[in-house]
Amino acid sequence: MHTNNHNNSNSEQKKSLLTLEHLREYLLECDLPTSEIALLRSAIKRVDEIIGHGLLDVTANQRVIFERLGHVSPAMAGMSEQSFANLKSRLRKAFRLARGRLFNPRSRYPLTGDWGALQATLDTKMQRATSRLFHFASGQGVLPRHMSDAVIERFEAHLRDEAMTGNWLGTLRGSIRAWNKVAASRDDLPQLTPPEPKRTSYWIDQAEWPSTLVEELDAFLASLASTACFESKSAKPLKPGTIQQYRFNVTVIVSALVHTGTSLSELTSLSDVVRPEHVDRSLRFLHERAGGTITPQMFQLALRARTIGRWCGLPNNELARLDQIFKSVRDQREHRRGMTAKNRALLDKLDDQRFADQLQLLPFILLERAMKNPDRRGSAALARTAMAIELLLVCSVRRANLVSLELGKSIRKIGHGKDAFWIIEHDGAEVKNNEDLRFRLPDQTVALLETYLRDWRPKLCPDPSPWLFPAADGNCIDPKTMAYAIGAQSKRVLGVAITPHQFRHISAELYLKDNPEGIFTVSQHLGHRDINTTRHYYARPKQRQASRHFQEHILRSRDTARIRVRRSVKPRKAVDCSFNEVEDVL
Repeated sequence: MHTNNHNNSNSEQKKSLLTLEHLREYLLECDLPTSEIALLRSAIKRVDEIIGHGLLDVTANQRVIFERLGHVSPAMAGMSEQSFANLKSRLRKAFRLARGRLFNPRSRYPLTGDWGALQATLDTKMQRATSRLFHFASGQGVLPRHMSDAVIERFEAHLRDEAMTGNWLGTLRGSIRAWNKVAASRDDLPQLTPPEPKRTSYWIDQAEWPSTLVEELDAFLASLASTACFESKSAKPLKPGTIQQYRFNVTVIVSALVHTGTSLSELTSLSDVVRPEHVDRSLRFLHERAGGTITPQMFQLALRARTIGRWCGLPNNELARLDQIFKSVRDQREHRRGMTAKNRALLDKLDDQRFADQLQLLPFILLERAMKNPDRRGSAALARTAMAIELLLVCSVRRANLVSLELGKSIRKIGHGKDAFWIIEHDGAEVKNNEDLRFRLPDQTVALLETYLRDWRPKLCPDPSPWLFPAADGNCIDPKTMAYAIGAQSKRVLGVAITPHQFRHISAELYLKDNPEGIFTVSQHLGHRDINTTRHYYARPKQRQASRHFQEHILRSRDTARIRVRRSVKPRKAVDCSFNEVEDVL
């Protein structure tokens, strides 16, 4: 049995354990076997090396530390999966032993009384939005019905000066908005003064528009959804999301015009809205509102104003002016086509060979976990996630095409016996860029697929279903559900949540690492219509490889120089001694 001193009457006089170093030293006071204390202290030191600077100065906040550990995979920590689990288990025990001596964060003080009762009536999302404010007010001795702007002033000072919250202003604004939502549903709670809006709203709802403008806009959007007109570049109807973007673009122009002095009664048709001078005025308004920068919204608006102008039958001279406006916006915008910083950072992790290996083996790691306890709830879903990740790695399909795979159609077996093989095939109409796709599955993928179909898919949906990835009701799994599962499992193993589309980037990067000149192969595999698209996104700068080759050349030259110096220098003792000392250092 071990004894802790945190229940003693004089424990409050003892100094709080603020850092991991304090926690590590505290363990020496516990009545535990020496070997166990050594293991716990070693675990604390290893955790500090993983998430800190090796100085044991990380704040002893259990919640924050485990959140940071959640972003680290066993591979990234250089440990096996079991060793990493043991490390976290020992750290939890150290925190349990020192519970009474730790500096308690807000979450260690559960709300009670009126505040606890009020919080219990809220859903989880609203509880999180109000938690910081509720705890502060409770600590101040303020009752919910006495909440006021004066309390908010003290709360602001607390966030800014005491808690030193990074985005304290955002936290303050969010807390006020959340409180007012709660107060609006109750009669006994006062409303707070809403925070001042960051910018004045200029939006004009379509309900206020002239009826003729609304009717013409609806007719235009209907034309985008049909194939009745073949004069355009593509007769394929636009997707609903794109059509809604057109509606949004028109609303932006109308709202900007009204805000800059145009009477709404003057805008009776689309041709009135997209006249060159009106588009130019709207863009200048948005440019000033954005602090003098060209935003993606402005680029999209200028681009689509031309399409709307052609549909309205604007004269050629006005269409030419719209073209000139678009070119001006295009030339001024700061746009770096290619991957986002988030995706580039993910691909940089592939330079860690351990991480890259774990990623490529991820489907089989997940399947092995499912097989350890096949009857456990969630094992079948884990196997489904493993199968999905495998197809993302070897076929690099988009999420929509992945979840819509239909047995016997888009994924099917051809042939019999030893000559049989599996293919995935998508008609161009089902693909984002209208390119036909066909993939023959390799043997390892086929083995995993047939195991999934035989052992796991029936557990997901006992009723007949045509989908490779069915939901429990037999329908196709929701794309968001699939994306969440893939992100959660990849984070659990690798320490980073990976989206289905990021696996498309990863598979291309893994190929190009071993085949730097294989950009054409990647382009064909991904189904890009234009190889320049592949170059923009996947032909990464060659500086790293060039730097490695340069340094290798320098080192080879240095070795050659060392040999020449040995041959040319006379055997003087002083020179030999100093040269040997240098070699020993190297």
